[in-house]
This record gives sequence, structure tokens and C-alpha cells, in this order.
Amino acid sequence: MKEYRANNALALAIRAVFLGMPLAVCSMTTTSIYAATEHNISIAKKSLDQALTELAIQSGITISYDSATLSKLQSSGLNGHYSTEQALALLLAPHQLEPVKIASGGYSIQTKVTTAPQEAQVVQLAPIHSQAAHLSNKNLVSSSKNELGVSQLPTISMVAASDKHMVNVGKSAQNLKEVPQSVTVISRERMDQQGLKTLDDVMLQTTGVTREQLWLNNNYSSRGLKIENIRYDGGGTSSVQDRNNNADMAQYESVALLRGADGLFGAGEAGGVINLTSKRPKAETEINSTLSIGSWNNYRAEIDGTGALNTEKNIQGRAVAVLQDQDFFYKPTHNRREMLYGALNFELSPQTTLFTGASYQKDKTDAFNASLPRWQDGADLNLPRSTTMGAPWGWMERENISLFANVQHVFNDDWKTQFSVRHNIGDDGINTAEMEGAVNYETLESQWWRNQSKTDFKETTVDLNLQGSFNLFDQKHDVILGIDHSNSTKDFKENWTYYGNGNAFEHVAPPEWDYPPTDWEKINKTTNKKTGLYGSLRFRPVENLALIAGGRYILKDDNNVHNFKALTGTNPDTKTLQDKLFIPYFGIVYDVTDRTTLYASSAEIYKSQANLMDVNNQPLDPITGTNYEIGIKSTLFNDQLNTSFALYQVKKEGEGNRISGARSSPCCYIDSGLYESKGFDVEVNGNITPEWDMSVGYTYNDNENKNKIGTPLNSYTPKHLLKVWTNYKLDQLVEGLEVGGGVTAQSKNYIDGWAQAYNPLTGKYDASHKMQVVQPKYSLWSLRAAYTINPNLNLALNLNNIFDERYYSTIGEPGYGSFYGEPRSFLLTLKAKY
Repeated sequence: MKEYRANNALALAIRAVFLGMPLAVCSMTTTSIYAATEHNISIAKKSLDQALTELAIQSGITISYDSATLSKLQSSGLNGHYSTEQALALLLAPHQLEPVKIASGGYSIQTKVTTAPQEAQVVQLAPIHSQAAHLSNKNLVSSSKNELGVSQLPTISMVAASDKHMVNVGKSAQNLKEVPQSVTVISRERMDQQGLKTLDDVMLQTTGVTREQLWLNNNYSSRGLKIENIRYDGGGTSSVQDRNNNADMAQYESVALLRGADGLFGAGEAGGVINLTSKRPKAETEINSTLSIGSWNNYRAEIDGTGALNTEKNIQGRAVAVLQDQDFFYKPTHNRREMLYGALNFELSPQTTLFTGASYQKDKTDAFNASLPRWQDGADLNLPRSTTMGAPWGWMERENISLFANVQHVFNDDWKTQFSVRHNIGDDGINTAEMEGAVNYETLESQWWRNQSKTDFKETTVDLNLQGSFNLFDQKHDVILGIDHSNSTKDFKENWTYYGNGNAFEHVAPPEWDYPPTDWEKINKTTNKKTGLYGSLRFRPVENLALIAGGRYILKDDNNVHNFKALTGTNPDTKTLQDKLFIPYFGIVYDVTDRTTLYASSAEIYKSQANLMDVNNQPLDPITGTNYEIGIKSTLFNDQLNTSFALYQVKKEGEGNRISGARSSPCCYIDSGLYESKGFDVEVNGNITPEWDMSVGYTYNDNENKNKIGTPLNSYTPKHLLKVWTNYKLDQLVEGLEVGGGVTAQSKNYIDGWAQAYNPLTGKYDASHKMQVVQPKYSLWSLRAAYTINPNLNLALNLNNIFDERYYSTIGEPGYGSFYGEPRSFLLTLKAKY
């Protein structure tokens, strides 16, 4: 009865979040939560050791057994609600094995082997502690005997409920070694350790990623190529929007970046695709709350509750709420965030599940940051880092709503189908003025520009696929067939007007403008509809070799731009259609050993540019090219540490470049010719010991515009980029103490631009010269200390940029585009679990 009441109390809390009712974080200390005795278990037919590993993950228990022995036995699987004892008994019964509870609270698997009619010997299988699927089924270690004559192998401890080998970068979870491309995963654990609150925070810590900071949004590049695609929960591919960089991570379990083209599933740009995995409801009742305070009045509260919503436990819910209020190191900018996330999981039958939910996020930023100019000859102004060139009355308001659903039906142990739909709604409003233009040495003046805009964005993605395996030539082969569709509409209105000159050091902003205005200077509407078929076959001619072939067939890529009004000149409407195009994909994966895999892949690049007009007002042809990659992936330290090395070469043709640099110019784009990017990635991620986590990512990149030999296609991307994070538990010294730290280091990057040069004949800066604005190499160091006060309470302190490095996070041309990086800062976090 107590458990029933606890579950219903949680259900009321979750329903309150769904209805938008506020939840008081401080009240959670009085909530009574009772541990669930049953678990929602779903285990397919597989070897017994794999089945026990899955049970350990899904129930959170420790199971000790001999992996090598049990890998030879088959399990019929489980699907339903079971207690731990029931699940173990059902899995072990056909093999005359039994679970025995041990002092640690876990279970040891035992069997009786009869050596004579009057005599039996009890043999305890080797206790490999499995709380996650980190085990190598063929890993054997020497045994010893205790005083009872029971054979026992040394214990190997595993990290609970976190499978560092699995990743969601396609339509379902895959082992990292089976993906023939480079993948970086940022887990929930790492996000919590480093205090990563937004997608922008996560991308700054992701291997090989460079951020270009803009005043309204941020761009991300990998291997010198822009990342323009994002995927949610294995569904259809969406385009990255301006507002994505502010997406709050409290609603997500992990973030994975697949580097290179992913044209098979509709993300054909070679920079890569961001994969977000949402938090899912659990059958066990759990509530987590977080309070944090940081530099510049950064206050944040989170609450995350999950559990079963009925006595049968076949309906589970999860709700997350965030409230954040913060200033920034640049003044007087202030932001307030509200985020709500709710999800439900329905077990409609033993074979069918429905995962559905919604999220809402609103950010209101006052006096938001505007970029910094330079002197008219390109020299640094050396302004205080608290400087912003925006008007103090300016504001930006962004609302994001997402509705999503995923239905999965399992036909049998080998085949399943999955249907996903997601609807994203984004509304942006901006009203501001900002200084732009190189600063004159004599007058100390730059230029004030007024900017107002209104954006309404809607996007629906749908994906239906069939996944399965079949046996042929004594080997199992995998196949996936699917169809996806996306439909997006963007209504955009803008005013962009020169106001007048002003002193760049004592700038007085123009008066605030009415919003919405009586008239808009620019109004357009863009619609895009894409439909495609995709399929792939993973064929295993022999046990250790997989050949992958697949492709995407574009049924329709329809893009329409309707220009109601333009800032200057004429902007004709465009209607373009590209269809009946096949994009192939090939890969090969070879298991050298149980822990080492070699791979190679070739992925085609495709991206429509139908919205870009050439000098004849005709749409540009699509971007095409190929992404080649070869590499090796391996696991170390009892399969706890993932390592990878990849060599890559990307060739891309046809990307449109703007002819005129004028912001308001309607004309035009030209084919930029051939680009090439090559280099290598090195990555280490996982546990060196059960107490020591390590993440290391290094990327070398050399990119070039082949039409201009020796000229990079993306000079923002440094040749050398290193990102490290580590965390160590010091329980042997002080129980509950953890320490961590990291560094982000890069070589120089730069941007080419034009500046005014001093003319000795006139004594003025009335000549011009081409120059490079350079950000020298720099390193940013961080530290963390955390202490577990009791099993339910943890306190952590993060220090970032501990040496207070002064640098530009993004460099721009002399007129605009430079942003200072964040100075030394702290974040103090208190986490409570109930």
C-alpha cells in the first residue's frame, strides 16, 4: 500500500508539470519515496550471458557469473514486469542454474555438477560483476578456490546503468565499434560533472567541434565543415535552427555527434549530424532536484521526476522543469529561462510500446550581446571584456515547443518496426540596435544600426522503418528499410536600418523603437518538403567481417521562397524541385579481435541549394561530394575504455558563396568549386578504473579551397584542437570525494578581411589593404571537486578558465564579429535524490 501511495504522489507531481503548474524544489525534502520491487524487463532472445547483462542494466543490480561459460548457453528472453528474483529464475531455469544472494546485495549464479551418485560438488561461476553491458564474452582470467572448494575468479567491477559501448546515431542503438564513422558521445554523467546546461555548452566540449559565435545564433563546424543537421531519438532529420544552441540539456539523456556525411538518413552534409536522446520514463520511482549558483548572478533550479503512473506499472511518466535567471560577464545582459518537459511511456502490449511527450522552452534576453569591432586598420580595441555593442534596451525573446511520439512494435526476436513523428514550433522576436563598423582613429566613431525581426518556424518530421535480421550461410545479417518525410515553413520579417554614427567608447544608444513596427522592410516565406526512401544491408560473409551497403533515394526535395518585400532591389520568388536522386553509402567493419575493429566507409554528400540564386536569378545546383574515412576502434581495461583513431578526407563541390558582402544586397551566389578537408581524429572515452573516468579528443585538420591553392575553406577551424576531461573518485582517501579537471586547447585561427591602411601622402587612413585578424593559440583549464554528503545529497564546485585567459571565442572582420571568451567563473551545484 505504501508503494502504491508513493507512485500516486509522483503521478500527481508529473501531471502537475504536464499542466504547467509550478513545482517547489524545496518541498521535495518531505516526499516519501518507496523503491519499486518490480522492473519493466525487455530482453530479446540471445546468449545467456548477454541476457544477464541486459537484466543487470535494466534492474540496476549486480550479477556475478562466468561470462565465457554462459556465452555458450541460450536464453529465450523476457518481456514484462518481474521482480529481480523472478526474472533471474525464469532466465536460469532451463539450464539448471540458480541465483544466490551475496553479501554485497547482488547475486551470484551457481549450478550443481554431479560427479558421482552419492556426491555433488557446488561450483560457483566466475563473478564478473555486470551492472552494464561492458563485458567481453571471451574474456577469461585465472581462478582460485575458497575454503569450501568453490571455484571463483577475481571480481571485475562495472559502472552501473551506463553502457558506454552503445550509441544512438541512426534509427536504433548500435555498438560504437559497429559504426564505420567517428562518433563522440557526451553522456548525462559528463554533462552533470561539467555543468553543461545547453547544447552550446555540449558542443564546446565535443571532439573536433569549432564554434563560430554570432550575435543571434552560433554556427558549429567539424573538420572545417558546417554542422547543419540534428536528429531527435532516431527519428527524421531536422535542420539546425538559430534557436538550437540554447536548447536546455535537462530534457536529454545524451548527445552524440556523428562526424562526416550521414546521407543514408537524410543528413548529407559532411560536417556531421547531432543526435539527441531524450530522457525516458522509468518504472522505478525517482526524483532528482538540483540547485546551482554561479558567477554573474547565475541562479538555476531543476527538478526531474519519474515513475509508474498506475499499479500495473505499464504506464510510466517523466517530468522535468527548469527555471534559470542569470546575468553575464558582458553588461547589462540578462536572461530568464523557463523549460518544461514531459514524457509518457505506454506498454500497449508485450510487443508494442508508445513513447510520447512534449517540451516547452522560453528564453527572454535583455540587452543581448552584440559583437565587437576593431580599429579601422584592424588593430584590437582592447576593450574591457564586459563590453557589448548592443543597445541596453534591446531584447530577444524565443519560444520553442516540441511534440513527439514514437511507436515500436516487436514482431519476434529478430524483427521490429518503428514509427516516429515530431513537430517543432519556434517563435522569435527581436528588437535592438547595435554598433557595427570599424572605429575611426580621429572621431572614435562607429555606426548605429537598428534591427527588428520576427520569425515563425514550423517543422514536422515523420519516419517509418522496418529493422531486422535473417540467417544465411550460417551467419546473421541485418537490414533496415524506411521512408521519411519533412515539411517546414519559415515566415520571416525584418527591418535593418542605419541610424547614425556614435562614439564607440562612450556609446549612447538610439531611442527604443516600437515593436512590432507599423511596417516591415523585408517579408518572405520559405517552405521545404522532402521525402526519401532509405535502406541498408549489413552482410556478414564470415563471422568477423561485415560489409555494409545502402543508400537513400530522394523522391522529392521541393523548396519555395516567396518574397513579399525585399530590403533593396528585387528578389524574385523561387520554386525549385529536385527528385529521383540516389545517394549511395558503403562501409566495411572487420573484427581483428574481440576488442579491436578496423573499418572503412564512403558516404556521399548531398545538399540542396535551391534557395540560392546565381547572377541569372537561377537556383544553384546542389552541393555534392564524398566523405572517405578509415579507422580503428578498440576497448581497453576490461572493455571499460573506448578508443578510436580515424583518418578522413572530404571532397565537396558546388557550395554557394555570396558575391556581394553587403548585408542588404539581394545578389547573388556563385559556385565556389572544389573544397577538400583532411586530417585525423583520436579519441579515448570511458573508465581507466572503476573510479577514474577519462575523455580525450584530439583533431588535426587541414582544409583547402582548391580554386585558391593554399587558401583554407574555413580558417575558423584550427589545425590542432584538443579537448580533455577527467574525473576521479577518492573514496580510498575520503569517502564520497571526487576531483576532476580538463582543458580545451587549440592552435591559432584567423579570418581574412579588408581594412583601411594609413596613407602617408594624405596623412589619413584612406587606403585599403587585405589583412588577417588572428586569435593566437590558447588553453582553457577547468577544475571540479564534489562531495557526496550522504547517499541522497551531493555538492559540487566547478571552476572554469582558472587562469583567466583573455581570448576571443570568435574573431571577426575589422567592422564586426569578434566576441570575448568567458573569464574565470565558478558554478556551485547541490543535487538531491529521493
